[in-house]
Amino acid sequence: MTLTLTPTQKGSFLAGVCLWLLLWAALLKSNEFSELDGVKRWINLLGLGPHPAERCIRWVSQHRSTALIGTEVCNYAHTGLDPMGVSFAMGGTLTNMIVIYILLPMLNRAKRGSKTIDGQF
Repeated sequence: MTLTLTPTQKGSFLAGVCLWLLLWAALLKSNEFSELDGVKRWINLLGLGPHPAERCIRWVSQHRSTALIGTEVCNYAHTGLDPMGVSFAMGGTLTNMIVIYILLPMLNRAKRGSKTIDGQF
């Protein structure tokens, strides 16, 4: 039995990757967004403090599995279980796994200034 990936499925997968990359990039840049006058008021009302990205990233780093499950719930809640939705969600899953388990620990390690890479996050 062979699996044939159609151009539509490939595009759906790529769209899932791109959407989640944009969402993670927006989270990483949210400190800069929070400095805008109109946004600062809402950030303070939500109780996120002056640096919302650091707080969110710290939570994701401490609760990796929960964060991944949460992103999966979001993926399948808005795409459903049709074939195009599943390929979209697979792209999002791959992106989220890479960001949560590889990229964020690397950024954390770079912030701390650690010179050794021992595979331990």
